[in-house]
Amino acid sequence: FICAGRYSVNITLEYLRKQKKIVRSSVFIICDPQDHEQIASFIKKEKHYIVSGTAHANSLDRYQRQKTLNQLNELGVTEVFISWDALKNRMFLCWLFQASGIQVHILPMELKPIYKNVEFNKIGGMPCLSLDCPIITGKDFWIKRSCDFCFASLFVMLLFPIYIAIAIAIKLDSPGTIFYRQTRIGLHGQQFKVWKFRTMRSDAEKLQKELEALNETKDGIIFKIKDDPRITSVGKFLRRYSLDELPQLFNVILGEMSIVGPRPLPTRDVDKFSEHHFIRHEVLPGITGLWQVSGRSDIVDFEQVINLDLNYIENWSLRLDFEILLKTVMVVLKKEGAY
Repeated sequence: FICAGRYSVNITLEYLRKQKKIVRSSVFIICDPQDHEQIASFIKKEKHYIVSGTAHANSLDRYQRQKTLNQLNELGVTEVFISWDALKNRMFLCWLFQASGIQVHILPMELKPIYKNVEFNKIGGMPCLSLDCPIITGKDFWIKRSCDFCFASLFVMLLFPIYIAIAIAIKLDSPGTIFYRQTRIGLHGQQFKVWKFRTMRSDAEKLQKELEALNETKDGIIFKIKDDPRITSVGKFLRRYSLDELPQLFNVILGEMSIVGPRPLPTRDVDKFSEHHFIRHEVLPGITGLWQVSGRSDIVDFEQVINLDLNYIENWSLRLDFEILLKTVMVVLKKEGAY
């Protein structure tokens, strides 16, 4: 709701500026102290800006950044100006502000692509790159959410006979529950329980510690074994056609997931993240996504996964979601990268 509110405010302010009405925006500066005065003087040349405060570059350090963000929210800041040196090549920090609906201006800029939706602006004659809020917020978020709810509800009704058949097969195949629930990390780092049809032995999580040495991923972030001994006979079939993921439609209905988006990972995997990996948590996780239609389990380098996730986030549209869904059907039927 905060993002939606800020989105409405930003749209209104932009409209009034175009109509040449007198509207002034509260802005904040983050840079080295010796640059505060100079940067503020540039910004003040633009009459619609009010500099509400400044902060040292170290305010973006790990243990200070949340305090800084809270301060900006209390001041009602809608735009923040950050020096390139303050970022120290940590572009992922921009998402902290963007996720709160605060537009980011980086100055001075480097002439290389960073995000798709960036604008080159001159603020008081000073060059800077302006990054809008993440695409899937405000109006876009609720459009996507409405589509998710409608389609997930429809799919659950249509697939109900398949749910029953799978449940019976699991019960006849091996002892244990029909469904498997695991804690995953979702939107804004919040934990939730993901639902899946059980495809492994009931003691699978205990056995994983013994199998860690066999992990086939390069960086060890994701746990993958091609011939995992914990998978049951029915489980192999379900995984081959991704049928074990069908219960996640209930997660979509509950608003914990989207049909398309970055896959939610277990806490074991997230605990191994580097800081820039957390960007994928700024959107709802999905049942399928670019990762799933670009190789699935065949991708063993997590940096490739992150690049695919960012590509999706930065270029999101309903058309892209539809294209990914069509590709998902083809990938599942061909059994590509499934194990």
